[in-house]
Amino acid sequence: MDYVSALKSAISAASTVSPERGSGCGRIYVIPSSEHKRGLKAAAKKLGVIWTDKTYGIGASSLYVGYDNCTGKELAKGTAMVAALKAHGIDCYRDEVAD
Repeated sequence: MDYVSALKSAISAASTVSPERGSGCGRIYVIPSSEHKRGLKAAAKKLGVIWTDKTYGIGASSLYVGYDNCTGKELAKGTAMVAALKAHGIDCYRDEVAD
């Protein structure tokens, strides 16, 4: 599987979103299934995307989307990234941790 291409697609999709309805402040993550973590981690490193091995409040290794400050912008980016990654066959979901 070409994880670099999939992640590029996800980043591109996230750059064109309209904000979702904000629900509070917090960190937004995209968490892949265990079978895809190694490949996405390597792709993130290659592309300079933040990968965290232990997320704040969740504990799972994941892609860090950003901090949503009640704007809904990062929530929408996470949703777009998940859709793009799933279109490439990568099982994942968006998660958020409120402050």
